[in-house]
Amino acid sequence: MEKNLSELLPDINYRLVRGPEDQKITGLHYDSRTVESGGAFVAIPGRNTDGHEYIAQAIESGAGVVFGEIPRSEIEGNPKTYVRVENSRKLLASVSHLFFDRPTKELFVAGITGTNGKTTTAHLTGNVLGKQTNLVTTLTHSDSLPEKEPVTTPEAPVIHEKAQKSLEKGIKNLVLEVSSHGLSLDRVACVDFDCGVFTNLTRDHLDFYDSMEEYAAGKVKLFTGLTEDDNAVLNSDEPLSDRIIAETRAEIVKYGIDEDSDVLGDKINKKKTGTTFRINSPWGTEEVNLNFPGLYNVYNALAAASIGLLRGIDLSRIVERLKDSGPLPGRLDKLELKNGADVYVDFAHNPGALERTLLELKEHYEEIFLVFGCGGMSDRGKRPEMGKIAAKHSDRFFITDDNPKGEDRTSILAEIEEGVGKGSNYEVIPERKSAIEAALDELAPGSCLLVAGKGHERYQVISGDWVEYNDREFLEKLTRKKSLR
Repeated sequence: MEKNLSELLPDINYRLVRGPEDQKITGLHYDSRTVESGGAFVAIPGRNTDGHEYIAQAIESGAGVVFGEIPRSEIEGNPKTYVRVENSRKLLASVSHLFFDRPTKELFVAGITGTNGKTTTAHLTGNVLGKQTNLVTTLTHSDSLPEKEPVTTPEAPVIHEKAQKSLEKGIKNLVLEVSSHGLSLDRVACVDFDCGVFTNLTRDHLDFYDSMEEYAAGKVKLFTGLTEDDNAVLNSDEPLSDRIIAETRAEIVKYGIDEDSDVLGDKINKKKTGTTFRINSPWGTEEVNLNFPGLYNVYNALAAASIGLLRGIDLSRIVERLKDSGPLPGRLDKLELKNGADVYVDFAHNPGALERTLLELKEHYEEIFLVFGCGGMSDRGKRPEMGKIAAKHSDRFFITDDNPKGEDRTSILAEIEEGVGKGSNYEVIPERKSAIEAALDELAPGSCLLVAGKGHERYQVISGDWVEYNDREFLEKLTRKKSLR
């Protein structure tokens, strides 16, 4: 794919151009390490680093066009053409949209946002919509740079390139997992959404946002961009849905277990192995069998079903496709032991997710063991909250490392302990593998162990070092070694 800068300039906001406008662009780059000859580099000021400091490196790697916010006289290096803009992030979104020929305008695009449930809802939606669907989610997007922490919603060039390639393959639907960061940082600013989905809102990311109000506003942003021709699929049991209804122009479809729901889930029967329930809707009534447990997965399935119904798919076919959907890696990912105990690996990494997962397991097991930690260099306020939840809803728990990153691990563990009440049955074991093994050694028949926080992740970040590690794989090796499976 290539474009000429002169083709893009009429449709983007810029202050001035220094250098020839007749410049060929062969790719868009926001990381100087990925720049190739003929590419354009967009210098973005970030929270920890400023892309303007890497312009010289980008030029050395072959960038002929550079976009940035600072005056040309202040940059190092000598680009053939420098385009000064007001906002590099907004520019990256708009130029990505244009460079890849506005691909999201030709697709049905559903964006799913909320604190928890985005990934599962997105994958269920993909199954419901069928083979002519592509996904951009936590599980499908991987950054090309291994030392960079993967993000839920990738930068704009990645999204629009995926959309453009989807069109080339005859794909009709694109389902995006849309994080609050993705919205606030304009990664999806020029994505033409046809449907926005809201799952829920609980505490998270208060290292990035100053308050829950600001965090909520980040979620609402998806819906204020929708038009009268679009749909907003909202969880009727979530208070924030009322605000979204007041602020969006989109046509509303509500889902949930509240009687006010358009797509209602009732007659719910929860088991360890799965959940059955009934969908009641204007499109008909059908019984649903999910092959994985959790009341929250009923909500996820209802959201996915709502999107399918809006796309004109028959409810009976939707139910069949939901039944064929399996659990995702790192989402209540189960290992059965010989002695009748079970082990679950789950991504629950914030207070809301941890609590709902523990409450679900308490319905099916006599005794709950828990191993968890909290990430470093992130929302510190959720650490004592998660300690409190662990003490309240588990019988014995082990506080351990998650991804300490560059933060002192002992301070993270101590802040989690602040929420733990006196008399709680717990132990602090910093090394994650040791904590898991200690918990496993105490596991009795009829009980379960939840290893929470990392889920599908295939790394652990400690003091800036990226260590290859996955909870599920470690547990598989450990349980075989101990002849537990």
